[in-house]
Amino acid sequence: MPFFILLVLLSRPVVLPGPAYALLLTGFAVRVWAAGYIGLAARETSFTTPCRITNGPYKYLKHPLYLGNFLLVAGVLVLFNSPEIYALIIMVLFIVMYGIIILSEDDYVKQLPVKKVEFQINNCNGEISTMVILIVIVLISLLVPKSILFTF
Repeated sequence: MPFFILLVLLSRPVVLPGPAYALLLTGFAVRVWAAGYIGLAARETSFTTPCRITNGPYKYLKHPLYLGNFLLVAGVLVLFNSPEIYALIIMVLFIVMYGIIILSEDDYVKQLPVKKVEFQINNCNGEISTMVILIVIVLISLLVPKSILFTF
């Protein structure tokens, strides 16, 4: 939350936000696709998934939810036209944080039985909160004046 408040204060929202919306929609779609396979286990703060999924988005990526998150963060940074140094800091922090999570998660996942699961729309219920947050972020971007609030 503090990073988002700072982003809004430093923002220069774009007048034509098409690329930002494309990143946000793609990130959200990737998250929904992955969540449809892994379910609410993806929202836990500890590793609780009972198996290693090998189909759907997991056929192509080990961590599709994290790719979705990356695209969402990139979309928000583009939407608010954040200063380059701020965007760089946020992306480096994102990569370091998720890199640590991936390293610890990989050890856990290696021990799990492999399983192919079916996409289930009920598994996507947790993504409703992601959608609400995205709507709020877009609304905030529309309310922020289209000029630089603070300059450095």
